[in-house]
Amino acid sequence: MSYNPYAIYVRCDGSMKPKEKGNPGGIGFWIEFPESSGLEIIEEYEGVFTKTSIHRLEIYAIIRAMEGVINAVEQNPIVLKGCPVKIITDRFSLKGDSLTNPYAIRDWRSNGWKNFEGKPIKDKDLLDKLDKTRKKLSDVVCGRVDIEWRRRKENKRADKLSKKGGHEGGLKNDSLSKKGEKIGRRKFNGPELNYKLLNPKDELVVNIFRKDPVQDQWEVWAELFEGSNQGNKLKMYVDDLLASKLNRGNQFVIRIKRVHRYHIEIFRTFKKL
Repeated sequence: MSYNPYAIYVRCDGSMKPKEKGNPGGIGFWIEFPESSGLEIIEEYEGVFTKTSIHRLEIYAIIRAMEGVINAVEQNPIVLKGCPVKIITDRFSLKGDSLTNPYAIRDWRSNGWKNFEGKPIKDKDLLDKLDKTRKKLSDVVCGRVDIEWRRRKENKRADKLSKKGGHEGGLKNDSLSKKGEKIGRRKFNGPELNYKLLNPKDELVVNIFRKDPVQDQWEVWAELFEGSNQGNKLKMYVDDLLASKLNRGNQFVIRIKRVHRYHIEIFRTFKKL
């Protein structure tokens, strides 16, 4: 990464302890100002967040870091106005050309927070806030705001701060909790299936291991229980009624109704093994 001596650099991270009850976690970020500004580095951490996900923690870390920059610019406008802002995360799914892309968020918002497949966008509350906070930061600093992905080894300082937040952040905080999410143990550990291998009306024997409410639907994860792709996981979207019947830790014979690029839809009738 080429270094811009006139930019404000922000490194942020989230971490959690999934093996502990409630999946406690924290966030951390540090802000480095241009040397010419004479301002010292700012370090912050927060926690302890419970019943959330690493994805939500990482998004929230970016939001809080941007709010920290807004506060610094408002207090030091003479030396910071016009500085570009570089926000760095090590969460691959949050790299600048994916979930944090302002053009994608604009399209989702205009489409009722649905993606190109017509399925609900996960964590829309935080993505909406991220987008609005980024716009405010851009207006305050009068400069460009970029969110960039870097490897974890380049983000160690923020990682340590997030872990500190998970340990020392004070009382448990459920403000980022994912109400209704149910996660069970997998019997296998295979990667996500290539959906091109599937066809409508195919029958699959699956093991349900995760259910996650996403707006007015449920995102259900299952792994293939037999066949040449045994152990591979796949994603389906269902309504409340179907979700209530697809219990975690159980095996079902399901039949595919439609195959999409990143998920499948199933028929309403299925058999429990």
